[in-house]
Amino acid sequence: MVCIWGEESFLVDRELAEVRAEALAGGDPGLNSQVFEAPGASPGEVRNAARTLPFLGTRRLVVVKAADRWSADQWKALLPYLESPSLTTCLVLLASQLDKRLASTKALLRTARVVECSRPRERDLPGWARRLAAEAGLRVEGPVLEALMLRVGPDLQLLSREIEKLRVFAGEGGRLTAEDVEALVGETRATTVFAFCDALGGRDLAGALRGLRRLLQLGEPAPRLLFMVVRHFRHLWIGRELLGKGGRPDPRAAASALGVPPFAAENVLRQARGWQEDELREVFRRLVRADLALKTGAGDEVLEALVLEVARGPNETRPVRGRGARGP
Repeated sequence: MVCIWGEESFLVDRELAEVRAEALAGGDPGLNSQVFEAPGASPGEVRNAARTLPFLGTRRLVVVKAADRWSADQWKALLPYLESPSLTTCLVLLASQLDKRLASTKALLRTARVVECSRPRERDLPGWARRLAAEAGLRVEGPVLEALMLRVGPDLQLLSREIEKLRVFAGEGGRLTAEDVEALVGETRATTVFAFCDALGGRDLAGALRGLRRLLQLGEPAPRLLFMVVRHFRHLWIGRELLGKGGRPDPRAAASALGVPPFAAENVLRQARGWQEDELREVFRRLVRADLALKTGAGDEVLEALVLEVARGPNETRPVRGRGARGP
């Protein structure tokens, strides 16, 4: 019995594929596998399927998708099976969340192999890129790795697809360049968000406005964009503090402090050199006012005004205003 839980669908799919291959090895998958989806499928149906003996094979596979959508009472009905599972069936429960307070969850932890598939942290993404590339027979390092990370972002499913595309392009034993990645890997919404924040942090007014307008056209919500801007300037604040300690900050130590890959930390430090502490303090005041304006009825124009103010510099700005927001 296996419980695979977490919000990273790519990892869930990989784990399920491995379990399926192991459970049905030597048998007929069509005759010995069933898939249910909660809450439509009742625990009774799942229990009966799991108690059924395999046909022309040694094991059965029963998969329940979205098992966390069952109610506590439904889980309780499955509890007797969880305490005494069939030896000839591999029951796989898929869930986005796992409530460890429930008796059924405690039974799962005692009797099942529990696999967590949470989304990777930002700092772990280069490692995943190397791993997936190695599985595809590619080696990605240095500028190639950086270009891939900047173009794809934190989506492992997309990362896997783009690596497969690069594998086909490179061929067996082929080599890739950063230019190849930029030409072959399409721009995603995640990379547009990154480019927008990067342009704003670099005081590139034209680039920041272009990125903002593109994201708004794509339907990106203004509050989320503001959150990403706050996150970027929080990184710049930490970078400014690291630079203020004197000497040249080690990129790996900076990456650990920021929670980002080393190449991203180098970019943060490079941008942070262009900001003084009083300037960053003023930016955060404007971010607070923009947040208040959005929460009190203002529209997307608040973000455009914010970009104009931040990218132009503190000596040329005027306060962001929205319904209910007041200037300094």
